[in-house]
Amino acid sequence: MVKSGSLTAVGILMILLGACGESEQEQRPSEGQLETQREFLSNLSEYCGYAYAGQTEYFDLGDEALKDPDLLMLPDECDEDEVRIPFWVDDDRSRTWILNMQEYGLRLSHDHRYEDGTEHEANMYGGFADTRGSSTKQFYPADQATIEDRPAREINVWSTELDLQNERYIYRLYLDGEKRFKAAFDLTDPIALDEVR
Repeated sequence: MVKSGSLTAVGILMILLGACGESEQEQRPSEGQLETQREFLSNLSEYCGYAYAGQTEYFDLGDEALKDPDLLMLPDECDEDEVRIPFWVDDDRSRTWILNMQEYGLRLSHDHRYEDGTEHEANMYGGFADTRGSSTKQFYPADQATIEDRPAREINVWSTELDLQNERYIYRLYLDGEKRFKAAFDLTDPIALDEVR
């Protein structure tokens, strides 16, 4: 026979184990948060079908390739659940930002490819939008899959922003709460895709 005190302890343990089923970073967002994330994606889709030139505005990383290159973003595949943005760094066309709605809300993924199109070994890392987001800005802490693949990325938070006042798209990377990279793209001067491809 089990004592009532043991039942209480077992019950508490079951509740705690159940709560651990979803990580803090990957809890299902509220309906309000989902609506805000969809609004952000819809706002971003307005710029689909053109390319936009950009530049690095802040740099504190080891990858010198991102320090002072010519940048171009090309949001060329957009629907209500996904926006794909090839991100070119000088002549390097290996990167694509993917923003799409998933079970746990809006996710930012980084798709890296080799020249032959095969996936980079550290591919599709990123995170789900957290509760700080708005219809013009979202933050994405590294998710569990990203951390399991590269534990050092636990301190990563990315942000994407539509600065509508200044008509710019801004991508940022924070490490341990400190901004380490910022790239901004001019949305006032859309470039036809056939002019750059």
